[in-house]
Amino acid sequence: MQAFAVSYSRYVITAVIALYTVLGFAALRLPLPVKRGVEVVQRLCIAAFLITAYLTLSIVTRSAPMFTFGMIQAAIFLICALLYRRLYLYANMQMFNHICMFLSIGIAMISRINFSKGIRQFVIAAAGLIFMIFFPRIRERLDHLQRFCYFYAVVGIALLCSVLVLGAFTNGSKLNITVLGLTLQPSEFVKILFLLFLAGALCEPLTRMQLVLLSLTAAAHVGILLISRDLGSAVIFFVTYIFLLFLASGKTEYLVGGLIVGAVGAVLCYFLFSHFRVRVQVFLDPWSSIDGSGYQITQSLFAISYGGLWGAGLGQGLPSSIPFVESDFIFSAIAEEMGIIVCICLILMCILVFLDLMHLASGFLSRYYQMFVFGAAGMYLFQTFMTVGGEVKFIPLTGVTLPLVSYGGSSVLATMIMFGIVGTIFILQSEQLERFRIRYEQEQEEAAGRAAAARARAAQRQPEFVRTYTRKKARPADAGNTSGSGAVAMAVGKPENEAEKHYMDDFAGVPYYDPETDYEGITHFDV
Repeated sequence: MQAFAVSYSRYVITAVIALYTVLGFAALRLPLPVKRGVEVVQRLCIAAFLITAYLTLSIVTRSAPMFTFGMIQAAIFLICALLYRRLYLYANMQMFNHICMFLSIGIAMISRINFSKGIRQFVIAAAGLIFMIFFPRIRERLDHLQRFCYFYAVVGIALLCSVLVLGAFTNGSKLNITVLGLTLQPSEFVKILFLLFLAGALCEPLTRMQLVLLSLTAAAHVGILLISRDLGSAVIFFVTYIFLLFLASGKTEYLVGGLIVGAVGAVLCYFLFSHFRVRVQVFLDPWSSIDGSGYQITQSLFAISYGGLWGAGLGQGLPSSIPFVESDFIFSAIAEEMGIIVCICLILMCILVFLDLMHLASGFLSRYYQMFVFGAAGMYLFQTFMTVGGEVKFIPLTGVTLPLVSYGGSSVLATMIMFGIVGTIFILQSEQLERFRIRYEQEQEEAAGRAAAARARAAQRQPEFVRTYTRKKARPADAGNTSGSGAVAMAVGKPENEAEKHYMDDFAGVPYYDPETDYEGITHFDV
């Protein structure tokens, strides 16, 4: 029974996640009514994954609470999605579904490795979902965020300095502080403050002095992180700044200059920080120190290769052989037990989130909101690249988490707060666009009604004369030529002399008769 469940669950999980990914990309170009149907199918895919994954884990571990935990997740994710849709007509349900899918995959893998950590991760994720659901209730006051641009920078720098002073070294870096028994990683929350700061500073054209002040403030964030030896976060902050500066200005020289500064900074870090040198050496040749500093990355490569396309099956791999697998190498664990196809779909879903956010932000009315969402999209994608690239030995290890998937309360909660703000911005902008559309259509209908009424009034009026003297179109043919009725005959042309000019000026707009046409059928006048 166990072998049967594990064997077939691999294909079911792969099919469900592949279907979800295809539907996500298809929904980018579908009309709204069809997209609503796709969202329902995606939620069913999330439920099918949770049922399959936790049923398999409960059979492998012979633990009924494991399956119960999975069903609770499925119920809460479904309730949250329905509540989000119910409360907000213009909610971005695609983004909400993606978040639930990432959380489902991550918590399932963490629970397979350590059940108690999986429960803690789910509790934090539930808190993040509550924030996402209720934060849009204050969306009308969101414009106030723009007022405190440099205040966010000051608070962010203060939080980073608190880690530098109060934090303890963990694996060669100062990352965390402990407050009331809770371990927090402030740099994750400072990312949100950093985005709010950059969005406020870049939403208006910059003078040279403002650009210098902005660059120095961003450099202060990066510098403190470097001193704390949190190299991964430092790179994320730096790349986000260059990315937003380029988008806001459209100047390629900023992008080229950022690449040059980044390359010079990487060389300096190599000579200044032994921790960074070790990571570069492990990246270049992990096999020479396979029992030492290269053990973590080599085990990651072994796990990915062992899983193959379909994976070994949940509960059939050895992800615990990788140190810090829940936080630093969750992608390798997923590849080992769920397969490379699932990992490719996971990467595609991350790209899908980026494309969706960039597409939506490009249509926002507010430049401030546009910059914030652009920054959130770029930061999310680059952090994903750094995590996955490090685990597959494409770039040196950075120690950053895979957003919404890796174990880490600060990372998950901060990411969900960021996406909660993005979702609120989307709802606010969609409502404003809808109000504008309704007002525009009403004005068009009113204008059409006024034009129709004017035409009706004009049709009811029967003008007594249809031809008038005009300076450009008529002149007297013969000043002394009059008919018996006294009507003046006119000919087309310009005035030939000053007398004709004054004559036509005096009679401009006065009706005249053409005796050849106006008196047809008239034989006599009764006087």
